[in-house]
Amino acid sequence: MTGRRGADALTLEVAALLRRAVADTRPDGLIVAEHGHDFTRDLDADGWHGTMNYAGFTRPVWSWLRSPTLELPDFLGVPGGVPARSGSAALATMRAFGALVSWRSLVHSWQLLGSHDSARIRTVVGDAARQEVAAGLQFTLPGTPMVFAGDELGLRGENGEGSRTPMPWDRPGSWDGATFGVYRALVALRREVPELRHGGLRWVYADDDALVYLRESPSGSVLALARRASGAPVRLTGLVAPPSAAAPALANLYGGAPPLRPAADGTLTLPAAGPTFQLWRLA
Repeated sequence: MTGRRGADALTLEVAALLRRAVADTRPDGLIVAEHGHDFTRDLDADGWHGTMNYAGFTRPVWSWLRSPTLELPDFLGVPGGVPARSGSAALATMRAFGALVSWRSLVHSWQLLGSHDSARIRTVVGDAARQEVAAGLQFTLPGTPMVFAGDELGLRGENGEGSRTPMPWDRPGSWDGATFGVYRALVALRREVPELRHGGLRWVYADDDALVYLRESPSGSVLALARRASGAPVRLTGLVAPPSAAAPALANLYGGAPPLRPAADGTLTLPAAGPTFQLWRLA
């Protein structure tokens, strides 16, 4: 939002000047811009490498995973509270924004679930189970995960001021140890699975309560299931060949679900219980 005031719109000029200055000082420097709304015309102009992806990630994830009892006065600055949307609607928003910028800008942008200017994700979703689903999306979708300090401890806050309380370093008894473990495991997962850092993205299923996608690269493919609530099992065809007698089951990499065993026709049946986030090695 730099370089804007009233009728003045100089953000692209400022970004280009800053990009050149940074590149002259450090060629591998990264410039991430703060942006709270539609950023799609401000990237890919030899300026900002990426942005804070509130519009294309934070807002759809909040509206999909929000607690049924959530009461906030605004939706990241928009009056009226956080709307409740289906998984299909959240996906449509993510795809719409992602389609209007380059892949380069998307992967350099921050995937954030909240910041010092917003409510905390635990307050928005209401419990640890849905926060794990949100964090699973944050660490496995394209983009650069940006964790606001304290989210990994399960801290709460209803607005920017409430979220800026000091970190409880001296009160480890107040930490949510299970949530801390989730974030440590997801950091390790992203480091260990190259497809999560360098792979492409293919969406394969969405309904009210479930999102399913692939991260694919020359090294292989992984299959992710994000589920906000229990529902009918998701059945997928065409992703794997019918198994041979010696074919191993698809190993679970995160979430603790059993390995996936394709049916005789190659159909994969994903778990119906939720909330949950699961990741399997597909190939």
